[in-house]
Amino acid sequence: MAKTKKANPDLTVAKIQELEEKNLVLQDKLSRSLADYSNLEKRVESQRQFFITLATTAVVTKMIEALDDFNLAYSHLSDPGLKMAIDKFASALKSEGVEEINPLDAEFDPASMECTETTSGEDNKVITVRKLGYKLNGHVIRPAQVVVGKSDLN
Repeated sequence: MAKTKKANPDLTVAKIQELEEKNLVLQDKLSRSLADYSNLEKRVESQRQFFITLATTAVVTKMIEALDDFNLAYSHLSDPGLKMAIDKFASALKSEGVEEINPLDAEFDPASMECTETTSGEDNKVITVRKLGYKLNGHVIRPAQVVVGKSDLN
């Protein structure tokens, strides 16, 4: 014979309300914990990306210095094989997120350029690029070294 469950007389309306309030508090704590965990995951991923970029920047900077040397050699040798190797090297850097900053005839921008000298010319315009600058994934890793025009030098 199966027993049927009778309503518990001890379970009053006040007790039900108390349990519902505890349930709401626990649901709120769960929601907050899940949000905190989600924020932690995002922060950890952001830090991981930062450290990857930091490590990549060190390696890429050394490669850019080698590219500068190759370009200098090409300016003296003009060898087609060397030019092909330089282009391939530059293409490999580009595929890794490296962009050239070549600001010739552009307005001087201190965020991506370093003024090494001023000369007579149009105010605040880049007259000569001494050394190309580079960005890695949108962040300047080496500012372009430029000569900037200044009209009051005449």
